[in-house]
Order: sequence, then C-alpha cells, then structure tokens
Amino acid sequence: MWRKTQLSLVGMALVVAACTSAGATVDPLPEGTLPPPKTVRSVGALVQFDECDAFLDYVISHGVELVGPYGFGGAMWAFPLGRAATDTTAAAEEATQGGSDGEFSGTNVQVEGVDEPDMVKTDGERIVLLAEDDLIVVDVTGSEPVEMGRLEIGDISVQSLFLSGDRVLLFGSVWSAVPMPLAEDRMIAPVPDTPTVRILEVDISSDPELVRTMSIDGAFVSGRMVEDSVRLVLSSGPVGFEWSYPTGSGLRAEREAIEENQQIIRDSSPDNWIPYYLVTDADGDVVDEGTLFECGRASHPEEFSGLDMLSVVTIDLASGLEVVDATGVLAAGDTVYSSERNLYVATQRWTDWQWLDTGEIDERPEEPTTEIHMFDISSPDEAEYVASGSVDGYLLNQFSMDEHERALRVATTTSPNGWGGEEESESKITVLQRSGANLARVGEVGGLGKTEQIYSVRFMGDVGYVVTFRQTDPLYTIDLSDPSAPVMMGELKIPGYSAYLHPVGEGLVMGVGQDATERGQVLGTQVSIFDVSDLANPERVDTFTLSEGTNSQVEYDHHAFLYWEGLTVIPVQKYWWDEEKDEIFTGAIALRVAEDGELEDLGEIVHPRGEDPDWSWQSQILRSTVIGDALYTISGDGVLKSDLASLDDLAWLDL
Repeated sequence: MWRKTQLSLVGMALVVAACTSAGATVDPLPEGTLPPPKTVRSVGALVQFDECDAFLDYVISHGVELVGPYGFGGAMWAFPLGRAATDTTAAAEEATQGGSDGEFSGTNVQVEGVDEPDMVKTDGERIVLLAEDDLIVVDVTGSEPVEMGRLEIGDISVQSLFLSGDRVLLFGSVWSAVPMPLAEDRMIAPVPDTPTVRILEVDISSDPELVRTMSIDGAFVSGRMVEDSVRLVLSSGPVGFEWSYPTGSGLRAEREAIEENQQIIRDSSPDNWIPYYLVTDADGDVVDEGTLFECGRASHPEEFSGLDMLSVVTIDLASGLEVVDATGVLAAGDTVYSSERNLYVATQRWTDWQWLDTGEIDERPEEPTTEIHMFDISSPDEAEYVASGSVDGYLLNQFSMDEHERALRVATTTSPNGWGGEEESESKITVLQRSGANLARVGEVGGLGKTEQIYSVRFMGDVGYVVTFRQTDPLYTIDLSDPSAPVMMGELKIPGYSAYLHPVGEGLVMGVGQDATERGQVLGTQVSIFDVSDLANPERVDTFTLSEGTNSQVEYDHHAFLYWEGLTVIPVQKYWWDEEKDEIFTGAIALRVAEDGELEDLGEIVHPRGEDPDWSWQSQILRSTVIGDALYTISGDGVLKSDLASLDDLAWLDL
C-alpha cells in the first residue's frame, strides 16, 4: 500500500485545521474544540541573537513562565487554521510541468525552476518512486518499463523525495514516545510523541544503495530545491528535559513540581532549544553530529511567539547529505512558498492557551492573523532572514502566496466557517513589499466571497484568480498590475467549486473540483474550463462531470495533476459501487483541451486489479508522467505504459 503524506506534529504544536476531504464542504470544528482567543500576540519583525547568553536569557525567562507541573504540556500549542493540502499564459503552463528539454514532464510544481518533494520523480530515463516500504527505480528507456532495483526503507515513514543526477534524498520521520507517569488520583492527557526528521541519501547509479542518513530533532514542514540547492523547513520544540512530576495530589505537590521544573529550565543549555542533528554512514557509524546552528544564527520575533524553533536548512545535493547552512526563528511554521530568490514561511499567530482566562477563550477573535517570514535564498549555500509581515485571516495552502516583481501577494479568508459569531467571513488579497526588515502592506482588495471560504487560488503574472465556496462557486478575477491598488474585475457564480486551478492555454484556466447542487451538496468530480481573456467577464466554456461519489486526489494534492501539450490526466476514485460500471471505479480520466477550451473525453486509464477484480486500494493511480511518446501512470501496484496518442496499453510492470 502506498505511503501517504502525513500531517506531522510540529514540535509540541497541536495543529487544528479546518480541513475537508476531497468533495466535502467545510465542517465546523469538533464539539469541545477551543476557538482561538480574542487576545493574540503579534510576531512582527525578527531580532537576531548576538550571543548564546542572550539566547539563553530569552528562552529561559519565557520557559520559566510557561512551565507547569508536568513540563510544558499544552502551554505552547500553536493553532494554524485552514484547509490543508495546495499565470494563464503559455509561459505559466511551462512553469508547472516538464523537463528542461521538453521531452518529459516533471513534478507539477507551483513555480518554474523551484522543485518540490514528491512521491515520484523522473529524469526522462528513470522513474524513481516510493511504494510499500521500498524505494524503487524503474528503467523506462526500452519498449517496456523494467525494475532496475529497490531499497527497503525499513521502519521510517518516508513521505517524499528529491532526485538530482544519481542522487536521491528521501524525507521521512520517526516518533519516539515521551513517558509521563500518572498522578495518584487523576488521569494525565498523553503527551505527543517526539518527532525526528530522517533524511536518507541514496545512490542510484546502479542498484539503489544507502549512503548516509541524517536525523534532526523536529518535524518536516516542507522543502524546495533550486538546481542542486535544497532548502528544508523544519519545526521543533524544546527537547531533552527530564521533568519532575507531582509525587501526590493537591496544590502543594503541583507547586513543588513547578518549582523543580523551573530550575531544570534555568539549568538548560542551547542543546535543549536548538535542534540537534546526527549523520550516520551506511553501516550506522556516526560521522557527524551537533546542534544545527549556533545561537547567533537564531532570531526571535519582537513580540513573544512561543518556544518552537522554525529552522531553514540548506543542503548542497551535489556534495551529498551535508548541512552547509542553517538558521532558526523562535516561531511555528506551517505553510511554505518559494520563488527562486526568496522563501516565505507562514504561520498563525502564537497563543498561550494555558494562561488565558476563560472569558477570553469563550470569545471569538476579532480577526485571525497570519505572520509571514521572508528568507533570502539567492545564494546557493545560505538562507538569510530578511523581513517579516502579517496579513489578516488564514491561508488555504502554498498557492495562497505568490511573489511577482518584488511584491508578495497573499490570499486569505478572515473568519473560518463553523466558529460561530455574528460576523461574516470574507476573503481578500493583500499585497506586501519589503521595507527594511518589514513586509509592509501596500495594497489590498477585499469583499470576496462573503460568508464563504477560499477553495483555490492561482496567481499568474499581474492577475489573481480566487475561488470561494459555500453553496455556489464564485470565481473572482483580480487585476494586480498596480500593487498599491488591486482591483476585483469580474465574478462568475456557478454551482460547485474548483479546488485546483491550472493554466491550459492563452486566456484559459482549468478548474478541478466538485459539482454541487444549488444548496451546496457536492455531487462528484468536475473539470471546468474558464475563459478569462476578458477579466471583467469570466466565462465557463465547458465542463466534464463524473458520477456521484467520485473525487480526485488533485483536489488536495496538486502533484497528482498532469497537463502536457493539451493532454490532462486526473486520477479519480469512487468509494462505493458504480451501478453503471458494475464495479468500484479507481483509475484516471484523460481529457484533451482544444484551443477554444472545449474538452474532449479521451477515455479512462485503469491498472490491473490484482486478486480482487472489483477493488484494490493499491490500484489507485496516484501520479502520471509523459516521457517521449509514452504516458506512464503509477500506482501502488505497478507502472503502466500507454501510447501517448491513443492511450492504448503498451506494457505493465508489476511492483
């Protein structure tokens, strides 16, 4: 069975996301979930520590205030909000698919020249993929795909990989339990396991061979690669503390435990606050270890924002698994966007729940806020923090941010559905520009989708496209040519929603999402083509709708989408019996987009079902790629080679 990307605990952070599965409207937060408080702390610009004494003074003073009778417990929980997940010109189309020579498609990424980690990679001669507990390399130079070799990964939960030449980096995680004794007369809430990032360097020049393994305290947030320079964004919490716990019941026992824990914090060292890393060779022998960076490479917001450490790590993949630079910020991070020159990490404002009074917790916030930190990555061997800013509301995913001509455009929704209260939610686009150490707000357009939430965003040059949804699907077109005065140009209201937007030709945008009734009940996967050549009057020119109960991974993972010279391949699955097909369908649909936007149904692609002809979880098609004149679709069961022109099956590799 395929490994699925897992939502990692960020240090000691509790991630509460108003997530929806594909094909569902946004549900309210579960009963008993705390809404964010009215009082929040702003992050603001960062202040760099000049020495370890200053760093320790800062973390110890705040740590002593926050620690309780059972350690930090829930005192530092951060609550990022929003649905998880993910240029209407020919240039934008090239930016998201394809190799440098145009002979094969690559990972569907947001920004041209900025690679993103994924389950499958290709260099035009090999397909490298993750399946079951293995890394598998497939030779696709011949008439049939041939397995070249595989490497058993073991007990590491590997989520994604980068490929450069004969070198592969695998990104995964392991979890170690944190023991907590029970008090005499009460139950203690379990403490989250401590996450450790695992990065594996693998040589695939012949049979895949493990070269080195790096372990780092924390959780993997995201990564980007420009040429051979890899930037990893990690989040970690304080580690290595052996807390004292109450030896009995009552206030005295708890007070004594707090005092002992405060002294433990006063005796702490940088190793307790800065992530530690360990590098081992193929035999498991340690070849390097230490704290990820010196105290002087750490920063903190002007306003206290928790004791989680957000780290940006630079690895030169051409030289192997070796940290060439790292820097850290005492803040949480959950959404990453990167251009070729700058990397941005966004997070909800930090709130200390433990010390808020009940009155504050019971009130809904006047306006949730997202903080954004900017790092200069123009140098291949360094990431330098340069500025911070904030926007009202919360982000949907990485597509909510986009850099264009030194301006950062950010799409947000101001109030999550299901929090109660009288205020209506609405969405907006805010334009930020760097001014010294600040990302200053220079322009804004609001009033998008009142009472609704953003379901997809795409920025393309001077234009932005925003889809919101509650009962109908308004597509908004935004003119961003003047950063100081963005203008909402047009609005198209139709049933359903698009969860992913992709340029498919001059003045045309494809939307992949769900059809829905006028009351907002979703019906099944729908592909739409929008003519946006006239920003003031966007039109839907064609649709392709599947049967009720279908959904697509593309709705929450843009890496599953393929667009190549008019051909679109979209994985689709249906989780209950299809009376028309007399089966439970899982496979992919292939469509062709004409110059006028008309959609042509090219047929379905289905992998062999193995022992169960009716249903196989592993036969779900998860990725597609074009190499030469063939289309390759990949599932947990195997790799299918099809003729690119006719889509006829040519060869099957059973994995």
